[in-house]
Amino acid sequence: MRFDLDRFNGVVIDPTSLPADIGDLIIDIDELITYLTLQQKSLAWISIPITSAASIPLFINAGFTFHSCLRDVLTLVRQPEHQTFVPFVPTHTIGAGAIVLSDTNEILVVKERGSTGFKLPGGHVEATERIQDSIQREVLEETGIDAEFESIVDFTTKHPYQFGKSNLHFICQMRALTHAINILDVDEIEDAIWISLDSYISDPTNSLSNREMISRVAFSSGLMATDISGNSGPHRKHEIFMAVSAISDRL
Repeated sequence: MRFDLDRFNGVVIDPTSLPADIGDLIIDIDELITYLTLQQKSLAWISIPITSAASIPLFINAGFTFHSCLRDVLTLVRQPEHQTFVPFVPTHTIGAGAIVLSDTNEILVVKERGSTGFKLPGGHVEATERIQDSIQREVLEETGIDAEFESIVDFTTKHPYQFGKSNLHFICQMRALTHAINILDVDEIEDAIWISLDSYISDPTNSLSNREMISRVAFSSGLMATDISGNSGPHRKHEIFMAVSAISDRL
């Protein structure tokens, strides 16, 4: 069994080096535990692919516990002391909704199958996806409208949400580039329409919180997507949103 040492006095096990024979694996794990104990290593990590799932009980018996899970990989960690810091698993899912306004200040809204009122188009931000790209994709899939991201004007949190995680939901102000509706995601979306802001806000079949939020921020300038000098290298931020102030405009 091969492993590397990390800079936090931990051990990262190479899952591709696990022996196929169960007996050999048991011996390797015993030798690993002896090494961890003698060298006083803080943590040991292994991300086991689903193809090696038979090895999971052996690591559990050796003191490893579940840390996080993806579709085809389970990460285990051995923590010899409770005061040893274990980086936490992701705690939030991210979603985005869109206030898409036409040149005549009509708002684009959708009705999901099985629902009564209309809501803003939007959905989940996928892993590694920018919020700007996500909301443009969602609007296109749900309405067929090409829209340009302008700013973030609102965000909400919900605890708990799916899978026991919290949720961050960003509301994006967008400008419509096309007008003809053509629903692509017909399995989820039953209808999509342009409607005047007043008509949407006054309709009690629509979500009260949506109507209140839209009435407050539909024409807000919000946080603009911004790039700054020095945003490069390994710690580069893929999205930066800033309020544009009168002072910054004069600099």
